Amino acid sequence: MKITLPYGKKQVEIEVPDDATVVQPRMLPRVSDVGAEIRRAMAAPLGSPPLRVVAAGKRDAVVVVNDITRPAPSREMLAAILEELRIAGVPETAVTVVIATGNHRPNTPDEIARMIGEEYARTLRVVNHACEDDSALTAISAPGVEIPIRVNTHVARASVRILTGLIAPHQAAGYSGGRKSLTPGVAALETIAKQHSFPIRPYDPAMGWMKGNPFHEVAVTVARTVGIDFIVNVVKNCKGEVVHAVAGDLVAAHEAGVAVCEQSWVTAFPQKYDVVIVTPGGFPRDIDLHQAQKAMSTAEQVAADGGVIVLLAECTDGIGKFAAWLKGAKSPQDVIERFKREGFTREHSSKAFMCARALAKHPVVVCCAGILKADLEAMFFRPVETPQAAVDAALQMKEDGCRVLVLPYAVDCVPKINPV
Repeated sequence: MKITLPYGKKQVEIEVPDDATVVQPRMLPRVSDVGAEIRRAMAAPLGSPPLRVVAAGKRDAVVVVNDITRPAPSREMLAAILEELRIAGVPETAVTVVIATGNHRPNTPDEIARMIGEEYARTLRVVNHACEDDSALTAISAPGVEIPIRVNTHVARASVRILTGLIAPHQAAGYSGGRKSLTPGVAALETIAKQHSFPIRPYDPAMGWMKGNPFHEVAVTVARTVGIDFIVNVVKNCKGEVVHAVAGDLVAAHEAGVAVCEQSWVTAFPQKYDVVIVTPGGFPRDIDLHQAQKAMSTAEQVAADGGVIVLLAECTDGIGKFAAWLKGAKSPQDVIERFKREGFTREHSSKAFMCARALAKHPVVVCCAGILKADLEAMFFRPVETPQAAVDAALQMKEDGCRVLVLPYAVDCVPKINPV
């Protein structure tokens, strides 16, 4: 059986056994006009007055937008938000756009133009968040909150604070979007570190889990403490097309978006599988191994004990900051134990931990054209040259008739095991 999979900005074809199971997310229909859908959501906000009412009489506003690794329709959201702010009496000259880089690299001018449009990139005040720049961070007093709170000063000092983003399954927060644009999006490194370390971060993959999830609940508490006035989020299908928009209160609007997201992404499986073949969904979700790792977390949940994971991700930008943690270890378990001791660091040790968690349980065969074979081997992966070679190598590790699962958009899958 031949299957076409997303790989970088292209498609690749692989051949798998005829009895392999291939699971695509349910395809919700795209909206015909993204801008109109966003305006519709903003005209009927959930749990909040319209933005024009929220912003009336305020002196300025800050709008937080996704960075290049999270492909939201930021230009369309900005257009609708700026119109509402103009009606409220807040001109564009009083608006600052902050890019929620978290602990990622700053976005380049070309990337910013692609994200928000050339005109907005040229005319608006746009700032890359810098999580380690003390001069660009402000502490927020929060008695009883279990982590230190410092956030981007533009966000902290604005009289109207608006978050935009994309709601999709997330391996620590349950779902992305909403509160996550603030923490880790525009938070200080020490705030990010505490949230991404034990006991706040879950040990196991947490896609779809929000109620009772400390990672999610701390992020909501921090966002409420900082004072988020309004959010605009979208849900996409696996083709990257917008299917729904939500707007309004930090929690109410986000939860409504999650409910739509679940219609597409939650998938029941009757069993676990001996070979699980995953892709993150192509560019930009496989721009580097830092992003592509998320597909491994999905694979972990549906791989049988000792099952083989196959990750197909182009990774044109290489590995990411976390490589040294894996390269310097004697085994994946050593990485896990070190993370338990040290927690999150600026080198994205949490990402190293999540890779190690999968590697400690499963052989992981990878085809990552943008990463050197020697580097992948030093990190305990099993690299091969082509996607088909990766599939063949995994099948050779198992007996004939093994159970094979293919998830072409694994990052957008929330697995539930329901034995028949």
